[in-house]
Amino acid sequence: NRRRRRSLGMAGTSKQQSLKGRRKLVADADIQLSIVIAAWNGDALLRQCLMSLEGQTAKIGSEVIVISNFSMVSTVEFGIPVKFLELPETATVPELRSRGIGLSRGKIIALLEDHCILDSKWCQEIRKAHESADVAIGGPVENASIDHALDWAVYLYDYGKYMLPSEQGPVGALSGLNVSYKRAAMDEISDFYQDGFFETIVNDELKRRGYFLRLWPQAIVYHNKSYELKRAAEHSFHLARSYAARRVFKVSRLTHVLFALFSLLLPVLLPARIVSTTFKKGRNIAPLLRSFPFIVLLMFIWSYGEFCGYLFGAGKSADQWR
Repeated sequence: NRRRRRSLGMAGTSKQQSLKGRRKLVADADIQLSIVIAAWNGDALLRQCLMSLEGQTAKIGSEVIVISNFSMVSTVEFGIPVKFLELPETATVPELRSRGIGLSRGKIIALLEDHCILDSKWCQEIRKAHESADVAIGGPVENASIDHALDWAVYLYDYGKYMLPSEQGPVGALSGLNVSYKRAAMDEISDFYQDGFFETIVNDELKRRGYFLRLWPQAIVYHNKSYELKRAAEHSFHLARSYAARRVFKVSRLTHVLFALFSLLLPVLLPARIVSTTFKKGRNIAPLLRSFPFIVLLMFIWSYGEFCGYLFGAGKSADQWR
């Protein structure tokens, strides 16, 4: 691994490099777009993600940075230059994102994960979107894993609100699977992601400072992952518990209890919200009906995760998103 990083110009980077040093590197670079890919699902999905970038990056002055918690494929197979950095297998997805941002040099930082395939005009559309003054811009997430009901269930509860059709304009949330930021804004709030990049925390802080989140419907990615039920259930529980613990980190114990009581309603509210969103979109109704038993099960598990997070904290759940 050390030899690989040296050959890619990555030796000596990272933990010891100060934020000040990284900003100086940015000032010396002429890179428009840094594409940071958090890789945590294995070689096969990463390969497909990188292949979908071929033919896109050279036209707009970009760099591709892959930060993984597993041993990665070689760049020889791809028609684009890629910088790889391997972290320990215990590294979480937020940690992968944070490290990738720290190594990036572009004026725009786009965050992806290895389980997505990019539309052929994705880079062009992200660059075009950032000609505006908006600092946080994301795109839709469509589903490429369409054969199994469980895959549809995970997609609909996790990304269904980001599926097409969508209108360009301000939104309340953007998906961490397809989001981009102007570097100036990232530098302004760097304290909020140095130890791990959670898009909800970052986006909420940007909104608190008066910035808008904007959806750009033309910048499409495709969710590309199949699931086993045990793994999907564990993932749902741990994400929910760590999410809930972050929400109530600095509030009174009474608020913890009130949030926990409210979470008892979530097994009904969350499936209902997914159904409502899907019907409003007017698409994928049949997959929704086919996957609904899985949706109910996963949302019950999610609700239990939130309940535990509000009352007992994150436990070890924060370390499981990997």
